Amino acid sequence: MRFLLLAIAPFIGSFLGVLIRRLPRGEAVGIDRSRCEVCHHTLGPTELIPLLSYAAQLGRCRACKARIDPFHPAIELAATAIAALVLMISDPNSSFLYGTIVLGWVLLALSWIDFETFLLPDVLTLPLLIGGLVEGTISADGPSLFSRVAGALAGWALLVTVAIVYKAVRGRVGIGGGDAKLLAAGGAWLGLQALPCVLLGASLCGFILALVMMVRGRHLNARMMLPFGPCLALSVWIARLMQHIWGWL
Repeated sequence: MRFLLLAIAPFIGSFLGVLIRRLPRGEAVGIDRSRCEVCHHTLGPTELIPLLSYAAQLGRCRACKARIDPFHPAIELAATAIAALVLMISDPNSSFLYGTIVLGWVLLALSWIDFETFLLPDVLTLPLLIGGLVEGTISADGPSLFSRVAGALAGWALLVTVAIVYKAVRGRVGIGGGDAKLLAAGGAWLGLQALPCVLLGASLCGFILALVMMVRGRHLNARMMLPFGPCLALSVWIARLMQHIWGWL
C-alpha cells in the first residue's frame, strides 16, 4: 500500500495542477483534455506521465518545442513529497495516515491558488471541512467529533469576527471569507484544542512571508495584500503532523 501511494502521488499532483490552473478561471475540470499552453496540442498518453514525460521531453512540448512551465513538475514533486514524508515518519497501522496525506494534497492546491490569485475556492474548502468531520465519525484516533465540530465553528467565527472588526476600523477588507472557511476546515481536522497553535503558526508564517518580500525589495505598507491562506494551510498541516505522529495537541 505504501508503494501504491507513492506511485499514484505524482498523478495526484498532476490533477492538482489542473485544479490550480482551471478553478480560478472558472474552467471545467476533468472534462477537457490536457493541452500545451502555447500551441494547444492535445497531449497523448505518454505526454501525461508525471515527471517522466517532462524529463523525457527535456521540459519542452513535443509538438511546438515551447518550454513547459516548471509549475507542472513542481506540483507533481510537491504532492509526492507530501506522501513520502507522511509515509516515512508515520505508523503504517494508523488510520490517521491516509487522512494526513489527503489533507496535505488539498492544502497544497489551496495554498498555490491563494498565493497566485488571492482566492480560496469553496469547491475545495467546503469538502475539506466535511472530510474532517467525516473522519471524526469513522476514526477512533484523534480529536472527538464534538471537538472537531466545535473547532470548525470556532475557527470560522473567529476569523469572521476579526474580518468584521478590521473592516469597521480600517474601512477595507483585511481577511477574506475563504480564510475563515479554511480555518474552519482546519478545526474540523484538528479539533478545537489545536486552533491556538494553528493561528500562532500561521501568524508567524505571515510575518516571515512579509520579511521575505521586504528582502526582495517590496515596500511593505498597511494596504499591501499578503495571501494568508498558504500560511494557514502550512500551519494546519504541521499541526496535523504533530498530532498524528507525536500525539501533541
